[in-house]
Amino acid sequence: MINFLPRLITGIIYITLVSGSIMYSSKSFVLIFSIFTLLAIYESHQLWKKIRLNNPKYDYPIPQLYVLFSMTTLILVPFYFSDSYTPFPILLIFILIWISDTMSYFFGSYFGRTKMKIKVSPNKTWEGFIGGFLCSVAFSTLSFLYFQEIFPFWKTLSLGILIPIFGLIGDTYQSKIKRMAGVKDSGNILPGHGGIFDRLDSAMGISYISLLITII
Repeated sequence: MINFLPRLITGIIYITLVSGSIMYSSKSFVLIFSIFTLLAIYESHQLWKKIRLNNPKYDYPIPQLYVLFSMTTLILVPFYFSDSYTPFPILLIFILIWISDTMSYFFGSYFGRTKMKIKVSPNKTWEGFIGGFLCSVAFSTLSFLYFQEIFPFWKTLSLGILIPIFGLIGDTYQSKIKRMAGVKDSGNILPGHGGIFDRLDSAMGISYISLLITII
């Protein structure tokens, strides 16, 4: 509870910045997400240097390349939806990420009993994952039926299903990098949340599947 207030304030500012940059214009979106990309690359580089201290054979800058390619792919999503920049696909994707992550945390905190047995994320539970998964699927369905129709139904539902799964993969990979580096957070730029790399781990995990669904 000590970190609740700074975590809440930081979360609100982060969501407002992401949503605002997406909706305002293509230039604001590219600018903010390019800054996020540079900061996340810097954080991943610092993790990589710590990893190399313990494992000198870890020569290739894989974390940095992962961040660069994942974020670049994510930035392409609203430009491949149509002939011009369209904010709603990437906004829907981030809303589903936030719902999945938030509800996974909620269900895992209050109902979590069965560990997923992920070594780098030992606190994750099946109850938390299933709760976040069902909420993501439910919102994707409701958004198509009652809000703005962005994708065809099968694409919208596919995003609701796949985002929690690939978000978990992205989170797990980032946790593995931090475990290898021997740190809890990738940085401290976001009070209560860690670094930009921490905040965007799920988004990086879903970037490739999101672009694929967008362009097919």
